[in-house]
Amino acid sequence: MTPFKKLLRRARAQPQALIAALAAVLLLACLLALYLQAVREGNARKSPEARQFEQAPAEWLDHEQTVSQFRRALDGNRLAAVGLANAQPGLVLYTLKSGEKASATVPGCTAQSCPGAALERLGDKSAEAGFVLVSVDVDPRTGSRRALDLADKVLSPLLLLGTLVAALFMGTKLQTGMGGAASKLSARPQTQFADVIGSDEAKAGLNRVKAFMHDPSQYAKLGASAPRGVLLVGPPGTGKTLLAKALAGESKAKFIAVDGSYFTAMFYGAGVSKVKELFKLARRNAPCVLFIDEVDGIGKRSQGGQGGGAESELNRIINRVLVEMDGFESLDNVVVVAATNHEDNIDPAMRRPGRFDMLVRLGLPTLPDRQRLFDLYIGKLFHDGKADTAALARMTAGLTPADIANTVNKAASSAAEAGARTVSQEHLLRAIETHQLGGEVSAVKGLLSESTRERLAYHEAGHALVGHWLQLGAVERVTIEPRGQALGVTYISRDTEDPLYAQAELSNRLAMMLGGREAELLVKGSVSSGASDDLKRASELAINMVGSLGFSKTFGLLSVAGVPKELLGPDIQAAVLTEARAMLEQAQARCEQLLSSRRWQLDALALALLQREVLCGDELKGLLTAGDEPLVQAEGLA
Repeated sequence: MTPFKKLLRRARAQPQALIAALAAVLLLACLLALYLQAVREGNARKSPEARQFEQAPAEWLDHEQTVSQFRRALDGNRLAAVGLANAQPGLVLYTLKSGEKASATVPGCTAQSCPGAALERLGDKSAEAGFVLVSVDVDPRTGSRRALDLADKVLSPLLLLGTLVAALFMGTKLQTGMGGAASKLSARPQTQFADVIGSDEAKAGLNRVKAFMHDPSQYAKLGASAPRGVLLVGPPGTGKTLLAKALAGESKAKFIAVDGSYFTAMFYGAGVSKVKELFKLARRNAPCVLFIDEVDGIGKRSQGGQGGGAESELNRIINRVLVEMDGFESLDNVVVVAATNHEDNIDPAMRRPGRFDMLVRLGLPTLPDRQRLFDLYIGKLFHDGKADTAALARMTAGLTPADIANTVNKAASSAAEAGARTVSQEHLLRAIETHQLGGEVSAVKGLLSESTRERLAYHEAGHALVGHWLQLGAVERVTIEPRGQALGVTYISRDTEDPLYAQAELSNRLAMMLGGREAELLVKGSVSSGASDDLKRASELAINMVGSLGFSKTFGLLSVAGVPKELLGPDIQAAVLTEARAMLEQAQARCEQLLSSRRWQLDALALALLQREVLCGDELKGLLTAGDEPLVQAEGLA
């Protein structure tokens, strides 16, 4: 197709633009004709001598003479015609009676007069001598100078205007997302569900979306509505982005990723344009997974607030997102996956059928998942091959995949800072302590007296012994290095991650919490403020056992947590506190009996802590599982 035919086809498709262009051309033609007519009329009113000067001024300007030469010609009555240039005061074009043409410039002249110059009383002399005197419109500049001056006058404002227009265009372009991150489509991800450790329930839920994207026509054939929006809900760091990318990889689809802040813009209305461009881009690249992270940033309308224009713009963005999702056809093969940490911030209109109607929850990794995560991330390091990932997984209950990755990276960084050749188990354990306790070893360590260190050693040894002999789980690590707010820590991991707790296990946990305080009391004859957090947590647990968990002899099947507040009088509160205190006292008695019977083992464990500050692995296990006879003679201890 020739360019002319293309232009003609576009003109037919947009007749309004063609009419506007023709009207502009006609207007320009009229203005040009009017200008030419004005020039002709002006020339008709001028004298023949003036027209002669104006038609070829170069014949005079190219022969410039001095003012004295012009004065001699004037005084000698040799002038035939004189033209005074209006554009430049003092410029004289003159013709001699001999036919010679010349020009001169008289200095000191202004538009009003030339006092004391050769041009003074030139009109009277013209009448006396009989030469022609006219005013002429002559530009004394050369052609190149006129072009340069014209370019300077025209281009300077045009350059400024062009700069402003370009800045506005680029700003609008960036604000509307054209050429932004969204238009940079990533290649089809190679990530698969198998690459996502854990999140089995979430992967099972997304299999329906995967099946639709593989064969959308099957859904349309049966009249089924295809899934349009998936909402991923879970704590930060649980792998929502990775799971969305895995969905695209499994479905062999393109993957576009933005976040809630992508839709905000400086210019009013640009956010809505971004939404249109984004969804147009997704449809054009179907099959496509459009991932919106932190969707709660635009996920809830504001009503009756004081946000003004910003609030109205946010509401318009939300409305546009909903309209675009409603506009999906069955065969568009586009699925919007949104992620949020705050489910309550999502507008109900987004959750209705036909929009984000599929909810997928992501939880924290289980014990086997955490071990696989440690295996994955440690496998990327240059390590000594002795890492006990099972123990690391037991010690990190509640950590997200992102936390585990950060912990392993922290261990590698610490090893590099220490100049170690490989990453060891000790580096990993210290990284876990840093993460869980909120910091590196505190400077308080250097301020502790020997008496305080000894009290801390017995305190942590008491926790470890009671936890081990009451079979609360594996004692993984005991340390008296102060970190964060803790002066010492005992890590005890449950054998399983069963969400149910038996009454006996909770009673033993009460005793373990009191083990540190009882060890101090047994050895030192007094207690310290170091047990304040233990007492707080033990009291909370005892009150829950009595008031909420049904382990109360006083209340039986009655849960105090289910009783309306107006019925909870002082007598009920007192009964709860009395029974909770009795539980604590029973736990204290068991703890005291156990520590007294194993005093030699308590001394041995405390002595080892004082010598090495950190105990773990086989050494700790040997100290905890010793027989009836002491393994270490603990001389000099309390």
